[in-house]
Amino acid sequence: MTDKDDGAGVVLDDSAQQLYKQFAGIDDTDRAGDRSPTQSSLLALLNKEEEFLDYYRFLLAQIACLFAGVLYNSLFAILDKENEQKIQVFINTLKRIAKFPNFNGKIYCHLRGQQCPAEETGSESYDYELSFGNFILDYQVAQIIEERGKVSGKDIYAKLMEAFKGLNVMNIFNFSIDCGNGEEEDYARIESAIRYLVKFHHKKTDQSTFMVRDEYGQPNMNLTLLAAANKVNPAALQNLVDKIKPMIVGMQPHAELSSFTTVYDVILASKRYREQLKKLPIEVNNVQWLTQGRSFTESPDPQSKINNIQVSRLILSKYGNNLKMAAEVIKSVNRDGYNEIRPDLMGKRLTLATEFMHLAEESENRQSLQNEALQNIEDGLDQVEDETYDKITIEENEISTIDDEGRKTEWDVHETLFGLVSFFKRRSTIKKKVRDIANTNVQFDDEDYAVIAKNFKISQLEAADLIGFLKSCFDENGNFRRHSFEKNSAEFVHYESKVFEFLWHYLKELATRSDRVSFLNSLQILVAKLKKPEDTLQILLSDIFNRASVVNFSDRNALMLGNILLRTLNREAGSNIELTPEEVLLVRHHLNHDMVTVVLQFFDQNKDKVIQKIKRITDELLKSSGRKNYEEGEKQPRFLLHLKRELVIFLALVGGNLAQSLIQGIVREFGNPNSSYYKEMHNKENLRYSLQLLQVAVRALRRFNDPQTDNLIDEITNNEQLFINLFDTPAHTANVKKVMERIQQPDL
Repeated sequence: MTDKDDGAGVVLDDSAQQLYKQFAGIDDTDRAGDRSPTQSSLLALLNKEEEFLDYYRFLLAQIACLFAGVLYNSLFAILDKENEQKIQVFINTLKRIAKFPNFNGKIYCHLRGQQCPAEETGSESYDYELSFGNFILDYQVAQIIEERGKVSGKDIYAKLMEAFKGLNVMNIFNFSIDCGNGEEEDYARIESAIRYLVKFHHKKTDQSTFMVRDEYGQPNMNLTLLAAANKVNPAALQNLVDKIKPMIVGMQPHAELSSFTTVYDVILASKRYREQLKKLPIEVNNVQWLTQGRSFTESPDPQSKINNIQVSRLILSKYGNNLKMAAEVIKSVNRDGYNEIRPDLMGKRLTLATEFMHLAEESENRQSLQNEALQNIEDGLDQVEDETYDKITIEENEISTIDDEGRKTEWDVHETLFGLVSFFKRRSTIKKKVRDIANTNVQFDDEDYAVIAKNFKISQLEAADLIGFLKSCFDENGNFRRHSFEKNSAEFVHYESKVFEFLWHYLKELATRSDRVSFLNSLQILVAKLKKPEDTLQILLSDIFNRASVVNFSDRNALMLGNILLRTLNREAGSNIELTPEEVLLVRHHLNHDMVTVVLQFFDQNKDKVIQKIKRITDELLKSSGRKNYEEGEKQPRFLLHLKRELVIFLALVGGNLAQSLIQGIVREFGNPNSSYYKEMHNKENLRYSLQLLQVAVRALRRFNDPQTDNLIDEITNNEQLFINLFDTPAHTANVKKVMERIQQPDL
């Protein structure tokens, strides 16, 4: 595989294969129940993509294990020889990771502390996340890899947990590794840096001779290593720290340094000092990263960024002697600190946020600090799942949670935080009412309207009107009325993408198929009028692919809406359709390139989820096709084939290497009459929809102008008689001939 490849058809070299086997094992297990994945060319392709990504996850896990192991071993002189070997493996593993396509040269690890990797209390303390670029590995991903691996694959989870526990014991809440341009001198600098880290941790070393302390008087790894690596006298660097200190934490901090959290960051940002002191390729416990990196809300408002820095400085002034505690408090006033959080951990985080709110009371700029923290916390609580709020009890001025063992914990939180939690708790209750809005017994009161008004940033009267418009879209029997919806569409558009999200998440799974189709066609009118269609597309992409482990009826409708948003011209507007017209594949001049960019960026950031979703759809289709009987409401082959058809059109409009690879896999799968899919198909009536999918997929593949496509089409058409032999009826024979004739005709 070349660096430009997207992962499809990857072939690991011998040494890589050996490492892969030793560390986690190659996954060649049965992916579809009693069906061998080698019988499905599409599953084989998707498995190869997984294998490729897993290989780099194993390398990333090994980096964490080696890094933690080296630092822990440094505490014991008897392990010096073993450490030498670990350091060399560490460098070699970095070189392997650097071969990942589009590797940006930087590896990060940080403590999230939001989930519980194990059942025991306190296991959130080793909930770490590893990443480079958009490539992420945590304990949850490790568990998934373990599930699809063989016995040796189970090592990845156990080893990763051991490494994370080690980092926690050593009070390391983040570290970063910068591989630079991947030259030998870059790796030599990394090796030198890790040896300095070993010296820092070595118990028998007289640290007083080389230690540099930060502005809070605490031994600082990054400052100490900065002096050592640049052969600067520690005392000289200490003098510099003491000189800058009043400008950061003094009574009157300098305004020009307002965007820096620590003295260390000021030194590295200064042109004067940067010429004398080269930044280390490894940093440990850098608080600045907590403030300006992945963790904080990326606000376009420069003042907001400055306020975030001031929040961090205030926290450090209180907890500077315990950086791990400081990091925890910073997370408590940080949006991402509440992402996918458990109720009990949310209570702990809100308690720490309460400490900050009280601490800010003593500051001269208390209002701006508290407002910034509250905005971040509100943004974080806005992301919390409704199921989490369902597990929280609010009584008078008390918030409490019940753990899995029935133990109640009460949380004493600041009054402003109490108000925020109460609002989101109430909002989750109202969402349930909206989901059941077709029920005439469901009633909304003034408190409900007040919450809806705040959520949509509208007046309470407008909130009541919105609910009224929505209720009018259902008749007395709870059936959806498209005419009423379209009549009120102008009112819905007034609330932009916020109302689309509202409508989509709570009406997408209407009870009957006719209602779902009617709702889909109504939404066509709505999305065409929205001023920010990119927000709508993001909502749909997240809804489809973030739930990679399940296939819902709404997925097909989401893709159909996506196919509309990818175009500037929608000829289906106002029509009553259940499928995207095949002729959409001819669209080129009316392609909305801004929307295409949104999807490509999403795919780049969530490649694994995209692969998992397509694999899940394929698995369900293979299983469903071979069955005779289905339970009520179960997704049958026709639906799954239509879903895959919508996916093919969507991928074709988006383009890119991943899309081309996936569509080619679908063409090979459905273009082979000897495949297990056709051989094990129970209801031969589904051949009509399968060939329809093949026709669409071939036309989609032609959009990529790959010279090999013609050879693949020739292989398919040469098997015309084998396709005819699959079902001995005149209608099937005629359909095969029609499809074969169509796929040989290039689109003009």
